[in-house]
Amino acid sequence: MAWYWIVLIVLFTLLCLLFLAYMTNADMKLIEKIYNALIKYHDSKNVEEKI
Repeated sequence: MAWYWIVLIVLFTLLCLLFLAYMTNADMKLIEKIYNALIKYHDSKNVEEKI
């Protein structure tokens, strides 16, 4: 098998995976989980407020 067929198959597979992530909204679901974890981390920190 020639190298350009392998490159073409890899690019096609990557395109299919990106399209699947777009259709299922998987990218935003991952970002939401990360965002929620960061909110929990920030809320658990002790902050000394001086006025």
